[in-house]
Amino acid sequence: MSENDHRIVGITSASPGAGKSFISSNLAASLSQLSNHDIVLVDLDFQRASIADLFGLEGARGIADLLEGEEDDVANVAQSIGDTGLTVVPTFLRSVNSAELLAGERFANVMKKLREVSNNVLVICDLPPLFVSDDALLAAQHLDGVLLVVEQGVTTKKQVQASLQMLYPTRIYGTVFNRYSGGFADPYGYGGAYGGYYNNR
Repeated sequence: MSENDHRIVGITSASPGAGKSFISSNLAASLSQLSNHDIVLVDLDFQRASIADLFGLEGARGIADLLEGEEDDVANVAQSIGDTGLTVVPTFLRSVNSAELLAGERFANVMKKLREVSNNVLVICDLPPLFVSDDALLAAQHLDGVLLVVEQGVTTKKQVQASLQMLYPTRIYGTVFNRYSGGFADPYGYGGAYGGYYNNR
């Protein structure tokens, strides 16, 4: 991303429950401690917002208020997380026309302003699942690329293929294989012939 001056990445999944919000939150928190970037985490999953709960945030204002024009500055709805370099722009659950908000000019302007926060800003957007609504596709048009969360044993090959087709021509940075129940040695067969050795140590 740095080599191409990419600053905004979305994280989504084919269907609900794959762990995309957990991945988004942990990635943002880790990067805020390990990098010299300003990390901004934005919750764009208006129907099942969970980022505020994951970070224990409270308040009445979120990004929906910004997109509806009730707030003029993203700083008014952003919350800093302790002494870290992480800033969260939350969504607090309430009834909104999410497609209208994400398709509007205000959303494009908000993404532009976030991109210009600093020369070292990295924005992570928690997007809705692809198969639930068009929201992720609407948002993706204003992002530099997307990470796709794939849940082991749940997300099917057809769902992954359909997701990639739906997201085209958005850049796909890669996939996150979540809730993997195997072991690192499994591809080499250690889980079988050498399983007893590891179990007895």
